Amino acid sequence: MNTSLPPSSEPIVRRGQMICQQNTLIPGGRAFRFLVKCGEIESFAGMNADTDDYLPAFVIQYENQYFAYLNRCAHVAMELDWNPGEMFDEEQKYLICATHYAIYDPQSGKCLSGPCPKGAKLNALPIVLKDDGIYFAPL
Repeated sequence: MNTSLPPSSEPIVRRGQMICQQNTLIPGGRAFRFLVKCGEIESFAGMNADTDDYLPAFVIQYENQYFAYLNRCAHVAMELDWNPGEMFDEEQKYLICATHYAIYDPQSGKCLSGPCPKGAKLNALPIVLKDDGIYFAPL
């Protein structure tokens, strides 16, 4: 999978940069999608990308907290959303992979059910809240 040329519709967010304003997100609502450079995230098993490549990511609001993850199912490296930014189940309680229906806890990223390996979870990204913005935490 060649991820070196990011799609133009999603912003590239570097360490220390703002991802979005906090008021962009509503609890259990549509995620804000963005791209991160592989060289700026912690490597993980199955990453299979060069440091200059980009991976899709998202940030959500859940129970008045914000969480950011790579947009990559722990079962198979596919994006979770069924439509861009739509990752919550109908009750807005869990994140769900549209492809194989793996269900994730929005606060921990842990896979709760579905075809994921035991102990699997989404890859969390560090964020900080500042001046009403959500920032990709600096190194």
